[in-house]
Amino acid sequence: MKTFPQTVFTEVEFDVVRQRASEYAVTLSAKKKLGQLVPFATPEDAQEALHEVNEILGLYEADMAVPALAATEVDEIFLRLKVRNAILEPEEFLQIKDLVGSFNNLHRFIHAQKEVVPHVIQYFLYAQPNKEIPVEVDRVFDIRGEINSNASPELANIRHQLVRKRAAADRLFYKVLKRYQAAGYLGEISETVQQDRRVLAVNAAYKSKAKGIFHGRSAKQTLLFIEPQETIEINNEIAMLLDEEQHEIKSILKLLTAFIARFREELIAFTHVIRTIDFINAKARFAYREKSVLPKLSALPEVDIIDGINPVLRFFNQPKKKSVVPLHVKLNAEQRILVISGPNAGGKSITLKTVGLLQLMIQSGMLVTANPRSTFGWFNLLMVDIGDAQSIENELSTYSSKLSKMTSILQDAMPDSLVLIDEFGSGSDPELGGALAQVFLEELNKIKAVGVLTTHYNSIKALADKLPGVCNASMEFNSKTFSPEYILNTGTPGSSYTFEVAQRVGIHHTLINRARQKLDKRTVDIDKLLVAVQGEKNLLAAAREKMQTELAELNALKNKHTGRIKILETKLQKAQENQQKIQTTLQWGKRFESLVASYVKFKSAKKKKEITERFLKMLGEHAGDVEKEMKTAVKKEDRRKAAKLKKQLSEPIALGDKIRLLVTKQRGTVAEIKKDKYLIALGGNISTTVTRDKFVKDYSG
Repeated sequence: MKTFPQTVFTEVEFDVVRQRASEYAVTLSAKKKLGQLVPFATPEDAQEALHEVNEILGLYEADMAVPALAATEVDEIFLRLKVRNAILEPEEFLQIKDLVGSFNNLHRFIHAQKEVVPHVIQYFLYAQPNKEIPVEVDRVFDIRGEINSNASPELANIRHQLVRKRAAADRLFYKVLKRYQAAGYLGEISETVQQDRRVLAVNAAYKSKAKGIFHGRSAKQTLLFIEPQETIEINNEIAMLLDEEQHEIKSILKLLTAFIARFREELIAFTHVIRTIDFINAKARFAYREKSVLPKLSALPEVDIIDGINPVLRFFNQPKKKSVVPLHVKLNAEQRILVISGPNAGGKSITLKTVGLLQLMIQSGMLVTANPRSTFGWFNLLMVDIGDAQSIENELSTYSSKLSKMTSILQDAMPDSLVLIDEFGSGSDPELGGALAQVFLEELNKIKAVGVLTTHYNSIKALADKLPGVCNASMEFNSKTFSPEYILNTGTPGSSYTFEVAQRVGIHHTLINRARQKLDKRTVDIDKLLVAVQGEKNLLAAAREKMQTELAELNALKNKHTGRIKILETKLQKAQENQQKIQTTLQWGKRFESLVASYVKFKSAKKKKEITERFLKMLGEHAGDVEKEMKTAVKKEDRRKAAKLKKQLSEPIALGDKIRLLVTKQRGTVAEIKKDKYLIALGGNISTTVTRDKFVKDYSG
């Protein structure tokens, strides 16, 4: 998407959204990328980015946060790894380990959720976790970041000798210290450290008594710092061991650097993945905070914003505990240009900015603060003229500046352009400026551009009513309280409520009447008509809302009773079936009872045997009947279920319908229909695409 003018991001306040989103990133790279975010060049790239963000958002909504990401910039380390015999600093090894650990955790986390992040997991298909680097770094460094004594046999031997030598040096030093203290040679501070050597603080008066190496004086020249002669040799040995220790540490770090250098390209890939995920994750965290969603996406130049919220306006209103009125704007092939009129401070400019801001967010790969049933198409060009854009540098007046922008818009606008113009035609003589604005509107309409314009000019409102593809709209205004409602009403123009607002702020009615008299009677009549129409529309809206509420209550009552009737019918059918079973059981019982009586009556073994055989035969017949009944019942139930399923699968499906998947029994909502494919939104912002034979309508809710 291309944009015009250069200030477009500021004019619709996309720069504020970018900055807010960047605060959720942890790497400098992702912060910078978000702060400079621009729309994608193709709809395919934008859709890919949107799906990535939506997948991560789904994890947050399912209470699964992305693991902590390594934030330290390590690019300079990668440059040094290219240098032969380079040696990294200890803290740099720990930064590399942190990078690898972060990638390993992220890789494990994403693969555990691979079913719900099909787009994001693509970044992890060609980079595998690295277990070697953390193990090797931990072998060399301890948990405090110090070199382990067991990092090499040589280092372990050197440090073992250092421990013994230092213990011996301590014994010798304290032996001399006690002797000097007993002789009274030492000052109040008996010992200190000078040039990494332990020294005695000898009073200057006894300097000839102390034997050893002089290391300096105190500030007041009263103390001499002497390294005792008895400890010089062993201290030299310790110094040599310390030098050997540093040499061995350098060798260890050199080998470790060479080891890590083998994985340089792999580490660069890890960094790229982490920064990319940080970029996506920041947008997802921002979306989670703002309750943003992935709307329906269209390849056409169209917009259908349902319950749209301007996030910048919400930022501004939150400290005031003031809510934002949701916006509903629809622009398509039949209604390409919306001309919004109404009073100042009624929300016209906010509506304009909201359309531009949400469209920019979508085409930049950011989820939007709107209802998921909203539709956002694709525009190759966004052109705006919002606010007073007087150019001091070019010494253009406000109107000249607007004309200059209008010229550029008319030159570059195409059917796939989104044009947003605030105060259309203003800045000049109302009659002359209005006439020129009418011509501009006719040209924009001829180009078939999509757009939103705001105006106070009745001539433009009248033209909008005549032109095909152009529609009037107004911002709802309460004529009783003289306060804006910030609700967009499509289909009718609105009054500027100039005199009504003037009356509210205290302008004397005589002055208002004088002003009315100076106007053309037709202008006054039109304005009165618009006010009356707005009032009627407000009443109709209230009545419609009441009717919708009552209708919803009636539907709920109807559904409730329908459900009860179905339950009673089912109970009656089961009772009838049970009654039939009882009747059959009684008949068999009577036959068995008769045989038992005959068996008791007859005394001969032959008769009893005959009765027994008849009894066994009857049992077989009964078992056969029971088995037959069971098979019949099973077939009947199978036929009933098949018929029910066939009926359910033939039911018409519409967007927003609640459904239940046949195999997994999961419940969801139909979010999109493309020919014979249905996009089903499941819980936690997870979705799946299935054919019609894989689900039925869900009436449980």
